[in-house]
Amino acid sequence: MVDTYTVTLGIILVLIATPMFNLGIVFQKMGLLQGPEITFDKGFVGILKAFREIAKNKWWLLGAILGVVAWFPYVVSIGLVGFMVAEPINSIGIIIVVIAANRILGETVTWYEFIAIAVLTISPILIALAGISEVAIDLYEMVIPLTIFFIIAFSITIGCFIYSQKKRGTKSEGFFVMLTGSFFLALGGVFTNIFAQILVNIQLTWYFGIEIFFGIFWFIFGGSYAHLWLFIGWWGLAICNIASFAFYQSAFQKSRMAVLFPIFDSIGLSIPIIAGTLVFKQTFNNYFLFFLAIFLIFIGTSALGRFQADIETMDIKKTSTSIKKDGAIKPI
Repeated sequence: MVDTYTVTLGIILVLIATPMFNLGIVFQKMGLLQGPEITFDKGFVGILKAFREIAKNKWWLLGAILGVVAWFPYVVSIGLVGFMVAEPINSIGIIIVVIAANRILGETVTWYEFIAIAVLTISPILIALAGISEVAIDLYEMVIPLTIFFIIAFSITIGCFIYSQKKRGTKSEGFFVMLTGSFFLALGGVFTNIFAQILVNIQLTWYFGIEIFFGIFWFIFGGSYAHLWLFIGWWGLAICNIASFAFYQSAFQKSRMAVLFPIFDSIGLSIPIIAGTLVFKQTFNNYFLFFLAIFLIFIGTSALGRFQADIETMDIKKTSTSIKKDGAIKPI
């Protein structure tokens, strides 16, 4: 049993981290609105150039610093009271994002969107309360289920990206760009899980940094099978998290953060947990709460996506009516 002092300190630390995380996101959005648009048609170089200019903005830089600093009390709080206590408290931070987006950024949220956001806010709390077990990784048995999982997850991610490009210039673009970033974040979480589990179970040397970056060569030249997965886990988490960062920052430029952030938070949490049950043999004390959370995430995300599509349709109709009144000849 954790003593009262430890629990109190852990809760205080996560209460410090939560507003820093979420206000940091709002400040980043302020900076993004003042910077160049992040697009993906010019490749990695174009994205890098856009972020180089954005990083000069004081609001974006402040938001980024707050996000980094918030990780320290959050990680310590998890160490003191565990993920199952820290995450439900941290998830309530979505409310801070919605209120700040309305007050600071002037974003409006309709009552039906607010209901969908509330559903997505509840979902991570239900997942945490479901009581997930520890990870049990078998480096050999996990290969087939992990491969199938990655094929499905990457296919969905690529599909979201392709569809976002087809919706370029519409209100739905930001929604599908955010879905792409959310799945990249989730995949990064799965790779992080693999990396962390192997890191604590492998005997590393004083030059472990080289082992992590170039672990595949240890495997090729007679090293352990774990070195291969250490290499895959590290580069997987690095690539997916960097990609996620680019996509969700781009999405914030294109649509309302109050609507997009709950989707990002819910998918980023739920997909790695689904992978945990299918690949890493994790179980729940309460499967009803887990499946209810997944169902609510699906309903909330689908509803917000539908609302974005409806808004886009209404805007097109308004534009078409305006053109007809002006006497334009070209149809839309």
